[in-house]
Amino acid sequence: MHPGDTLTINAKSGEASYAETITSSAFVKAGKLRMVDPLLTTTVTVACDTRPGTYPVLLHGAGDVGPEEHPFRWARVRVEATDEAARRVCRNKVQKLPPPSLEERWAPDSTWPQSAWDVRTFRAGSRITITDNYDEGSDGDITLTSRAFTDRSVLRGARAVLTATTTTLRCDSAPGLYVVYRHDADQPGPDKPWARLRIASAAPGKACAAQQAAKHSAGTSRTGTVAWAAGGVLLAAAAGAALLLRANSRRTHSA
Repeated sequence: MHPGDTLTINAKSGEASYAETITSSAFVKAGKLRMVDPLLTTTVTVACDTRPGTYPVLLHGAGDVGPEEHPFRWARVRVEATDEAARRVCRNKVQKLPPPSLEERWAPDSTWPQSAWDVRTFRAGSRITITDNYDEGSDGDITLTSRAFTDRSVLRGARAVLTATTTTLRCDSAPGLYVVYRHDADQPGPDKPWARLRIASAAPGKACAAQQAAKHSAGTSRTGTVAWAAGGVLLAAAAGAALLLRANSRRTHSA
């Protein structure tokens, strides 16, 4: 590697665990392993001032928070020599690097969400199942809201090991990324982001098509009723006018 190079690190299940971090004195900053099914992956960048040599790459557990924790020597990276002109180019390049993507891709058959950035794609109008695998004994105490939901969702669970609910996505939701916010019964302050989902750019699902057809049918029925009523009024007015003319004619002949 050379200073400024970006390195993608992949790990299979068993080689590392989700949310563990990769560090090295050769890197600009640590990389957090995220799920991109079927691999755990992250990206790191070699710091511009790194001198030539071989550097250890350390793996920190997801729960490691202090200096007393002992990271695992996981790999090594060799940094090649470079000149000062290249280092200046490197610094400019590193400043313009985009932030790493936080979105994750979990196995399709796993419950959603597995993490706050487990972004699944749904169609507008779909009924989706939300599962919480981490909150024990919170039946009815957690509500979820999103601009993509038709209403608030309350997490339920009888076994206190997971809570699940179903909710309906709004038929008029535009394609894009939506945040799901969580509110606990005893929570102070504003709701916090808890999950994310994406509304597909494809046509809405069958539920929306049926709903739109029902609205169209109801609108047509109302229009027909109004037209019939208006016609009835005109007919009644015409009949009334004819009767009035007859009555006037009879009075004239009688006179």
